[in-house]
Amino acid sequence: MPQIGPLEVLLIVLVALLVFGPHKLPEVGRQVGSALRQLRSFQETIKGELDEVLHGDTATSTATGSTPSDSVTAGVEPPEASPAALPAPEPPAVTPAPPAPPSGRAPSRFRGPAQPPPSS
Repeated sequence: MPQIGPLEVLLIVLVALLVFGPHKLPEVGRQVGSALRQLRSFQETIKGELDEVLHGDTATSTATGSTPSDSVTAGVEPPEASPAALPAPEPPAVTPAPPAPPSGRAPSRFRGPAQPPPSS
């Protein structure tokens, strides 16, 4: 991944100054900083949750003195003790299509079915 040097940073600041103007530039900087803080916070939250899920079993098992493989197989029920499978759901009933309008013309999404055809 390429790194940004001081010349590139200066160029970005000059372009931002031309685009946003000197009065809006501090506000834009605050918004960008706030967005970066929220992004880092979100990233740390996700990383913490993933670490907890991936390494949570080993942390609790080492505290109790059991091995990680014992904690994994201890909560698994044998297949005979699992509940019976539920019956498959019935397919939804098919509703018939609405009848064609009496005028013989095809229905339109712009004209309701109760409107009479325009007179010529």
